[in-house]
Amino acid sequence: MSVRKDIKRINGIEDDIGVLTLYLHTDASNPDLNNGEWKIHLKNEIKDLKYHADNAAPEAEKKALKKLLKNVEDRVGELQRDLQKGLVIFTSADEKLWEEMILQVPVTTTMHWDKAPAVQQLQELVQRYPNTGIIVLQQQDVRFIETELGSIKDEFAYSWDLNREDWLDYGGDTPPGSRSSGQDDFQQRFEENKSRWYKNLAPRLGKEIKDRGLECAYLVGNNENVRDLEDHMASAHLKGVLPKNIGMKPSHEIVAEVYEELV
Repeated sequence: MSVRKDIKRINGIEDDIGVLTLYLHTDASNPDLNNGEWKIHLKNEIKDLKYHADNAAPEAEKKALKKLLKNVEDRVGELQRDLQKGLVIFTSADEKLWEEMILQVPVTTTMHWDKAPAVQQLQELVQRYPNTGIIVLQQQDVRFIETELGSIKDEFAYSWDLNREDWLDYGGDTPPGSRSSGQDDFQQRFEENKSRWYKNLAPRLGKEIKDRGLECAYLVGNNENVRDLEDHMASAHLKGVLPKNIGMKPSHEIVAEVYEELV
């Protein structure tokens, strides 16, 4: 399920006693957080809501809020090794709602206690980091990575088959990265025909972008190859180009570079 659908479902929930929402910025690469300062920020948020519970809340609300704060604090401790850049938790006093999301994008640390979940920040994140395709070129091999909020939802690969004169869909498998027999000949034919071969591939990529409901796509690869494919892609599908030859990197590192430099 997409985060947009999660938001729609969560946003319809109410609790007469209260719903607790946590946004926690946990990015260890951030110089302000790399010594675990996010734990201090979390304790401060919990402290403020406990003060509210002790000084302004009716007894039923006080009991429910303190219980939820304890549950959330314990859960963050359990998730500590898995945290990335952000964490979101929604939980209700009636215990019908517990939703947690470990995000690959940063959030602003804050806690909310209200009759309904505080989804606004999550909605803003989805607007900023929508469902996106990242198309990674390595000459005759092309990876397509589908992301949302910086997380990889799906990926597959195409590779040009010289004998069939067509792109083969390798799904989630890795295409052959080496063609040792006749590699020099293949390279020469690739250079001579790549514009035509990329023209053949562009409609397939465009169909994937449309069928998956992606809002945009980014091209990644060396400048010359990216330019050749870009010429055949619909401009409405492309939001940016990263002229870097990083196709051999793991997918999550490619996504991180694209987000850092283009998003």
